[in-house]
Amino acid sequence: MAVHSTPSRRVKIAAVIVGVVGIWGAVIPFVGPSFGYGMGNSQAWEWSESRLTLHLAPGVAAVMGAGLLMGARRSGQQFGALLGVTGGAWFVIAPSLHPLWAGGMSGMSMGGSALSGALSALGYHYGTGAIIAIAAAYAVGALNPTKSSASSARADGRERDLSAAAPQQSKSRVEVRA
Repeated sequence: MAVHSTPSRRVKIAAVIVGVVGIWGAVIPFVGPSFGYGMGNSQAWEWSESRLTLHLAPGVAAVMGAGLLMGARRSGQQFGALLGVTGGAWFVIAPSLHPLWAGGMSGMSMGGSALSGALSALGYHYGTGAIIAIAAAYAVGALNPTKSSASSARADGRERDLSAAAPQQSKSRVEVRA
């Protein structure tokens, strides 16, 4: 039997953040150059391997994760949060790994001034990925808030019951001996 649960408000907010920032990360390399926010000398709507692997794939993963977080099944929500964390992490680590399969730093030059390069790196990769990963990880915690709390409360309650019972037993033993 499937466990259905309505996503909490915290999970919904995290899902919206993951989805919106995922869309941003997937689309900005294609539209950004048209209004002067680009990486290097790339053109708007120019398809390339780096745009697919560094932007579109993790952006789609984040958006799919956000959709699953909004779903009704608990297992789907958990998988969606994991997908969001994975997409966010890929935005952060993929630029460093890209030379391994692309054979050099093609498509990764930031161009322009130092400030422009820093803002491009944050908006295209590092900031985008960090926001997605943090929001999705928050959703993971929000999906299971009572599991650890309830089990620790039960354990504390059992310990209190046992400790309360122990003095009574020792008193009765003392009374028998006296």
